[in-house]
Amino acid sequence: MEIAVFGSQHKVDQAENIVHFICQLSQIAKLSVERQFYGFIRRSLGLKIECNILDEETLPTANYVVSIGGDGTFLRAARYIGATEIPIWGINSGRLGFLTDADCSEAIGLIDKLVEGIFELESRSILQIEVGDHYIGHALNEAAIMKRETGSIITIDTYLGDDYLAAYDADGLIIATPTGSTAYSLSVNGPLIMPHSQDFVLSPIAPHTLNMRPLVVPDNTIISMTVSSRSDSFLLSLDGKASPFDCGEPIRIRKADYSIRLMKVANHSFADTLRKKLMWGAAVRS
Repeated sequence: MEIAVFGSQHKVDQAENIVHFICQLSQIAKLSVERQFYGFIRRSLGLKIECNILDEETLPTANYVVSIGGDGTFLRAARYIGATEIPIWGINSGRLGFLTDADCSEAIGLIDKLVEGIFELESRSILQIEVGDHYIGHALNEAAIMKRETGSIITIDTYLGDDYLAAYDADGLIIATPTGSTAYSLSVNGPLIMPHSQDFVLSPIAPHTLNMRPLVVPDNTIISMTVSSRSDSFLLSLDGKASPFDCGEPIRIRKADYSIRLMKVANHSFADTLRKKLMWGAAVRS
């Protein structure tokens, strides 16, 4: 069995659990470790193991991918595996880690279940983004169209299929998957969507009018947009990675033909995650 390992490089306070967990993994599988993370565990954690080194150009061949960190680390691992649909097990060594399955200390006791194949796989939908005639990339959480200038808004003419929806005068517009409904979209008052829902949500960022609200659409909808701005350009961010584009070029966002498969070894439900990580339903009293 081969396991590819991605990790955060900022969690020295979790050193003991991370070292223990990686040592346990190395005993049950051949490891391939992300280059930057390998340098971190050698330099900062003092751990030396035999493994292959993963670079961006290394083709994904592992049976499983393990992400040790938070949601940013998980998204990086998801970009690496692309359309291979290699299952990802998210281990939280950060603060929130909404995409992760277990804390690092808990995961140590779950390795036997990994070896025995006692886990569930949860498929998460992906966005595919094109600008003009060019494929730009995929996103697990969201694609966000955003202004470049701080002092002005942009206008985003938006279509759902062939139907004109509206012109969003705003700082931007987020198109989120159910997975991304707990991320950037949530911070602008977008709704939470259950992971298996077949929907996307369009959430405006600081709209110029109060009658622009988040909108849930079926995930078989092709969302088309054009942007106009005083700066003649805008930013397109895919899971937090932003690039500039010229206004006027058509943007098309649709559901991708593949999904990202999350490993559920600890058997925490989405409701469990809401209560634990978003304090869902918690009574806050002075």
